[in-house]
Amino acid sequence: MKKLGTKGIVGIIVGAVVILAIAVIVAIMVLRVDGTEAQQIAIQQAGGGEIISQEVSSEGLWNEYQYLVVNGDNWYEIEIGGFGNIEGIESGTGNSYRY
Repeated sequence: MKKLGTKGIVGIIVGAVVILAIAVIVAIMVLRVDGTEAQQIAIQQAGGGEIISQEVSSEGLWNEYQYLVVNGDNWYEIEIGGFGNIEGIESGTGNSYRY
């Protein structure tokens, strides 16, 4: 059986790191939500209503979303992470919401 030299071992390690990096990037691209999906999540979280304000911030390979949803007399400020998770939510009644 042939022994691997230092170059061979380094080559295997570099190859494994490249494959792992590609797998991580593909997973991020597949699992992240886009603006339309984030809007649907926000409206669902508010129990319906209308989005009257939105803000999108870029965090590396994905975006984070913030929506102001009004449903009747209630308002909801909802923050959604790049993978569709609810990062924060505030709610209230009347016109006391912020734009």
